Amino acid sequence: MPLTVTALDDAELKVLDGLAADVDDSARDERLLARRLRAIRASRAKGRSWEDILSHESSPGTMELTSRVLRGITRASGAIRRTVARGLHANGATIAAIAERFGVSRQRVSALLRRRREDG
Repeated sequence: MPLTVTALDDAELKVLDGLAADVDDSARDERLLARRLRAIRASRAKGRSWEDILSHESSPGTMELTSRVLRGITRASGAIRRTVARGLHANGATIAAIAERFGVSRQRVSALLRRRREDG
């Protein structure tokens, strides 16, 4: 059963609100990671070992922050692409047109649209 424009708009707005919050969280983690990396560089320049540096870090550690930032970016990227692809397609854009706009293959757009339907 196709969603009405209002229902789509409401769902999209919720997704975009969630994405904005995720990006804010990621930006905070990225700033902390950048500070940590500068401190590590300074410590390494003074000759400290990796083990010494990393064993004295507070939680979350540099490697955990790196993983968290990458996961957040990956999750947000997929979610925004699925949301925008779905909205464009609902407004009549062809899969080929969406693929060109996103700089990806038509197969990738089809997968984005299919995943969204499977997700509910």
